[in-house]
Amino acid sequence: MARNPYANTQMQNFWKETVEKEAAARLQTFAKMKGLERNKPRQLEVFRKKIEDNKPSDTLLEKLPAISSDVKFNRKKGDLNRISSATLANSSVLDSPEMIAPSPTVRKLLYDGFTKEGKGRYIYLRQRYHTIPEEKFAFPTCSSWEYGWRLGEVIKKEDIKKPKFGRTKIVEDTFYTRNGIVTDCK
Repeated sequence: MARNPYANTQMQNFWKETVEKEAAARLQTFAKMKGLERNKPRQLEVFRKKIEDNKPSDTLLEKLPAISSDVKFNRKKGDLNRISSATLANSSVLDSPEMIAPSPTVRKLLYDGFTKEGKGRYIYLRQRYHTIPEEKFAFPTCSSWEYGWRLGEVIKKEDIKKPKFGRTKIVEDTFYTRNGIVTDCK
């Protein structure tokens, strides 16, 4: 293996002195410029000049209608927490919630202990995670769920046998239409 020429004492002292000189030069410049006003960026001045140059003419401003200070919406502030009965009757969101409420036993888990201890919210979310989407939601909320939605009604669990070589045809059996064409070419 070749020796590194920069690893000797002479080169290390050279780099050390270079760094110290640079630091000293920076400190001197800082001390010299400390009381002086620094150059400010002129970008704001350029923007201000562009805005002033593109200001509409006075004749155009005279043609525009005057700005009125009339209050158009003079409603009283209402209680936002109170929902009227008409709103409840017309609301489809409250009639058909997106997610079905959990059972009382699962909901009790939420208030039993702390997450840090592995109880409470931790167990509640774990229990909800193990519940299949068909039991948590009334309908599929995204289009990707439609492919497997209510798959248990289409194909029974008893009909699914463990294949000899580890492959199943669930998608082929449930998704593709039967049109009489033989797909197995043995």
